[in-house]
Amino acid sequence: MGLVRVLLPLSRAAARLSPGPGRRLLGAALTRCLAPSWVLLRPPPSWRRLAWAEEATAVYGALAGAEGARPRDRDLLARSLVWHAHTLMLVNHCEQAYTVLDAAAAVPGARWSPGQRAFQLHLRAQAQFGLARLDDALGSAGECVAAYRRFVPTRRDRTLGGLPGALRTYALVLAALHRTEDSVAAYEECAGLLRDMSLRELSHTILVRVRVLCELTAGLVASGRHEEALVVGREARDHADPVMLRVAPEIVRPLRVRLFVDLARCLEATGDLSAARTTAEEAVAEARILAGRDRTTGEPLLVLALDCLADQLRELGDLSAESNGRREAVDRCAGLVDERPDVYDSLLAVCLERLADCHKAAGDRRDAVRAGERAVAAYRRAAELDPTAHEPQLARVLADLSLLRLADGDLDGAVGAAREAVALTRRLAESHWSAYHALTARRLRVLGRVLRRAGDHGAAVACYTESESILVDESTGSDAARYAASLAAARSGLARALDAEARAHLADGRTDDAVAALRSLLALTRRTDRTHVHARCVTAFADARAAYPDTVVPAWRRATGEEFPTFVYRLSGAVSGESPPGGS
Repeated sequence: MGLVRVLLPLSRAAARLSPGPGRRLLGAALTRCLAPSWVLLRPPPSWRRLAWAEEATAVYGALAGAEGARPRDRDLLARSLVWHAHTLMLVNHCEQAYTVLDAAAAVPGARWSPGQRAFQLHLRAQAQFGLARLDDALGSAGECVAAYRRFVPTRRDRTLGGLPGALRTYALVLAALHRTEDSVAAYEECAGLLRDMSLRELSHTILVRVRVLCELTAGLVASGRHEEALVVGREARDHADPVMLRVAPEIVRPLRVRLFVDLARCLEATGDLSAARTTAEEAVAEARILAGRDRTTGEPLLVLALDCLADQLRELGDLSAESNGRREAVDRCAGLVDERPDVYDSLLAVCLERLADCHKAAGDRRDAVRAGERAVAAYRRAAELDPTAHEPQLARVLADLSLLRLADGDLDGAVGAAREAVALTRRLAESHWSAYHALTARRLRVLGRVLRRAGDHGAAVACYTESESILVDESTGSDAARYAASLAAARSGLARALDAEARAHLADGRTDDAVAALRSLLALTRRTDRTHVHARCVTAFADARAAYPDTVVPAWRRATGEEFPTFVYRLSGAVSGESPPGGS
């Protein structure tokens, strides 16, 4: 190809002197320059290849439109349009590439070889994938795989791709559709084909092998198959070596960052925390180099690597180093938000959530609240752009912020955040009942907890009562075990709230209201066999009788027509029995 490129000026001169044969010679030379070269030769820049593709399309368009055009000229025009689409995909101009592919298919009378047709389908699948038309991309990728299976490419067709590349695209689309197991199966078939190839066969697909092994590692991690992921990941690391890094740094270095992150996650899952930390540090080092050379690509990957390293530091108990990593991830992500808020606001929110957790673990309550408030603000901005994707996360971080404010003593702020979380979750449940109805019960428990701490016992009782009712409705048939812990937490919280409500009414002289709360507490003990709930009921009745015998006993008789329960007794010290479930 190097000689052909050198002779392009002569080919252009021939095209001017002899419009028929000269143009055909120039078109052939340009098409030859567009074909992939041997992998160890650095390809020409994308802008130059795009210029060649546009020139080739113009040359063949003139030939096909001229008087007395040959059928072969229309074939070559269609092929040049496909190569033009290929060069557009190299610079991620998916919409333009899709338009050019339509133009190629519309060339009248053009004849397509099996390899050309499969290549066109492959490019169409890639363009649809880039445009987020995933269902269309899946259909095109499936057709492409089937087309490549039906023929053995000749030497001339090798530049038009093959089955391994088609399988990789098919696997990518499946992964984007969250069909992880199907995606992994496609990647494994592709990796098997690549392992069986000779060095000569790999000369045009060696980068495909690096990509496939790295992406297969990620798929195995997502499937929880960490031991297999370690094996494949180490193979991928061997192939994404410094030689390949020198040949195609813009492709291989981002793959290495993601691969090191995946390997660190696998090592963490298998218990090798020291190796996980070392691998995560390698990911950060690679990402820093990439960010220094290509900020657009490198900064998001650096955030990913810093997050992974911070997770390993947390597992090792190094909270100070973890906090530094979380802060840097937040700062770098915040620097990207103005450029692409649709992408980076949600990522910033995730980083801030984890920074808040880090501060909370270190006992820095005020810093945890500030990070939680910034996470809520970031999710609000993201939800304005894409409510479907980000409103569930906004509801979750609002509930988390409520608990952070509660721990910091900001009761009014805690109640406000919890109320908003409940209201948002209720609205989500209106359109996605099965997904958010039970989640509403959890958010009601958070609101009940902060209301009880704020002294609004009646409202807290109402929250816990509704939470219990929702979970009882959900706990039918096989779902009973699924919601058992949540139901126990709701009843534990309800017992606390009823106890607090009864005590507050007695202290304020509202004996009849106190009796109503005690009756509800007694009824609760008949709905659950939890020891701590029964113990709280016993304590509440004993304390009420001991402190207010002249008022609570007559009020009980008036309300029930029965004597105040005499089976209760005074517990000394702390209440014994089971610990109440968390989250009440």
